[in-house]
Amino acid sequence: MLQPRQDDPLAGLYNAVSREDLLAMSVEARALVNAGPDLGSRWSEVAGIMNEAGDIASLLGACHKLVEQVPDDVQSHIWLASAYAFGGDHRSALQTLQPLLAANPRDAGLNRRVGRILLDLGLTSEAQTLFRTALASNGMDALAWEGLVKAKTFVPGEDDLAQLEQARVSVGEGVSARDRGILSYALAKAYEDIGEYDIASRRVAEAAAFYRASAPFDVDQHEEGVRRILDVYDSSFTGANEEAGLIDSRPVFIIAPPSCGASWLASVLSAPSDVAALPRTNSLFWMSAAPLGDQTREHLMAALSAPGEGNVLTGVGAAYLEYAQELLGDVRRWIDPTSLSELAGGAIGLCLPAARFVRISRDPLDQAWSILKTRYQRARHWTYHADDIARVLAAHNRLVAHWETLFPGRFLTVRYEDLAADTENEVRRIAFFTGVDADIAADAAVQMRGVLEADPAGVHQRAGARIDPVREALLRAGFTLG
Repeated sequence: MLQPRQDDPLAGLYNAVSREDLLAMSVEARALVNAGPDLGSRWSEVAGIMNEAGDIASLLGACHKLVEQVPDDVQSHIWLASAYAFGGDHRSALQTLQPLLAANPRDAGLNRRVGRILLDLGLTSEAQTLFRTALASNGMDALAWEGLVKAKTFVPGEDDLAQLEQARVSVGEGVSARDRGILSYALAKAYEDIGEYDIASRRVAEAAAFYRASAPFDVDQHEEGVRRILDVYDSSFTGANEEAGLIDSRPVFIIAPPSCGASWLASVLSAPSDVAALPRTNSLFWMSAAPLGDQTREHLMAALSAPGEGNVLTGVGAAYLEYAQELLGDVRRWIDPTSLSELAGGAIGLCLPAARFVRISRDPLDQAWSILKTRYQRARHWTYHADDIARVLAAHNRLVAHWETLFPGRFLTVRYEDLAADTENEVRRIAFFTGVDADIAADAAVQMRGVLEADPAGVHQRAGARIDPVREALLRAGFTLG
């Protein structure tokens, strides 16, 4: 990365980026937002860095400055809408883009973006209209097809399916592997809707191959990182620091891989008015834990022995609580389903010794197939190959089993299958453990049960013979399959 000149107002921010210090990046960005210099379109650089750091509030602040200083640029408003959506505020995102769409009703990109927001709000009929408008401009628009497929349930013999197949076979060599993968994933969902599971599974395999080519993932490096974390957070280290950290019982962390219902459970548990939920995409704790470095023994010991007031673990806990409360307000409890929780579990356990954890487990064949057949917009790119999925899930299980051993009494493990089969009673059990109103949470769970029904127990049976490579990968990774 090129270093900016020292007189550049973004010099401090980019210096923090060069050190990969997420918390310092946040501090620098917040200082810029508070000072409000005339950066013009460069506020998008600040926004991009805050998106990477995971500081939702500063991301919004930078985007508001961008709109204030470059109000006539459509991209300014798109940045702001994206920031709202990243923080889970889809209604504000919609209000930001609606005037633009009204002024540019045929703009395919705006139709797609607003369509996705409407999907997040559950307004599927309205979303369909916008995705169709985008496709009227370009019948090969992969993202528009993806949105349309998510917004409807296909039935046999309809024109949309034939047109989607035509788009898939008509794409030229100039179309990216990513877009080819998106079209194939969309087709897989359409065929699954109509019960053509063999064709759907073929499209899944095709889509994953395309997408993996555009998004490689280093599983060896991931496994090495997990091994280092397990080595560091042993019983002697946690025992020596069990008096550190900040006592606050408000946070509840959900630890679950993709396709285990983490966002669903967070929504259900946050149904009471005195409870809130962070989005699955948040990385507030990971950012707050930047003073712990790479969480190697050397980094941690250096941080713990550094001069200064208070213990660094207490400081990390305090920073996280401040960031979360800034977003959520004064609530009695909040639910954090961050997708990074298994990696940060040791640090969370020490820095927030009163926080509780809910772990969701799932049949590994169902879980692996459900992951493989899904395109995740903010994935860590291990979700497109059976061996990558199996190895990452095995590493996840090693980590969480270790945290359960180190922090007994603070974990509740639930099975996805039980959540689907006995939704009300399972959610009541979780609510009691987490200190959430059980009646309100259970009522919300029953109303939202359709999310689980869309990804049912036994879903791997729809894969036919294409589950065999997944089964073999899981066995190689050490899973015991029934």
